[in-house]
Amino acid sequence: MLTTITACLLATSLAAPASTSSLSRPLEGPTDEEVIAAWEKLEPEVQEELVEWFRSEVVWLDTFQNSLVRFCLENQPRDAGLWPIVGPGSWYDPEVHAPAQPIARKRLSLTSKSLEKKREEFFFRVPERKLDSAFIYDYGEQELRRTQRLDDPDRIFRNALAGFPPDLDLAEALVEMWLDDGSQQATAEAFAHLYTDRSGRAYTGLTLYDAWASGANMEMPDVDTLGVIHDLEDDWKSYRAPVPERKHKQLYDQVGALFKDIQHHRGLRHAMAMTYLSGYPALRDGYGANLERFHALWDSTESTPEKLESELPDSEDWDSFLKKWIKTHDKSKKLKEAGITRRDTLHNDGLWVRHTMISVMTRAEVLQSDG
Repeated sequence: MLTTITACLLATSLAAPASTSSLSRPLEGPTDEEVIAAWEKLEPEVQEELVEWFRSEVVWLDTFQNSLVRFCLENQPRDAGLWPIVGPGSWYDPEVHAPAQPIARKRLSLTSKSLEKKREEFFFRVPERKLDSAFIYDYGEQELRRTQRLDDPDRIFRNALAGFPPDLDLAEALVEMWLDDGSQQATAEAFAHLYTDRSGRAYTGLTLYDAWASGANMEMPDVDTLGVIHDLEDDWKSYRAPVPERKHKQLYDQVGALFKDIQHHRGLRHAMAMTYLSGYPALRDGYGANLERFHALWDSTESTPEKLESELPDSEDWDSFLKKWIKTHDKSKKLKEAGITRRDTLHNDGLWVRHTMISVMTRAEVLQSDG
């Protein structure tokens, strides 16, 4: 089997680049379930060679999506493997922000059932993505962070089956970084602290941003709410732990207003980055209704992150910006058509990525396909 794959890989490296320009969409071929079943029967070393073969072919697809990925990779500020690995996160120190309530914090393990339950509560309204990304953009540090192994064959395979070529996740994270002007960096840092509860449990991987964005019931220990006020307002006198109940609403409203600033800033840029390379991304925070409008916005800026960044609003102008663009878009037949065309083009490009993976597996004789 390895000899067959290696021979095919060599032949592919000498072949001319593939083009999809004359075909509207590839044949559907086998189902995802059939392809996954065939993949899971393979030995790890065979999977690695298939992914290498797939990489050597998919990079030559003559698609709009590939051109955008190449643009991002050609302009990345550092090698993908040099971005730091995402850290475990830290919490607000009770000794500093709530010395009268110095309840020690204890980090929950990643296998904790309490953590799993809270994660489900916080992300209940967030659509599940088909893309398994190895990168996130950290708005507080203004850098990318690696979340997992970059060359994992299984991750690359499953992304390909969903229509995502290798490095699309990196390109998407880079775009999000380029769209951030840093104006909400301090607020992002404050809400990047880990979510904790009143008993002192710190929820690994869940931040105050996740908690406030969820709309779920959550505990709001004084140390966390006061930590945000201390960091962003430098106000150490208006509230002291334990904060009396009569002041809770005022405190929570103040923290909530600060959160809205980062949510409007980050949420919009995250949605635009997701729309840059994918036809039908699962947008969160209520942006899903604007999918075609966001594609049209990218088209109006020639799919250039630098141009779009200069047009995106600061937090206080978020509402007026969206209302204006919605009105402009909805009145223009040209913009509507541009958005739909861009959406459908990227979706079709993703089908070619899937087709390429299936084609490689078929020629390697590990999958039977009529496509």
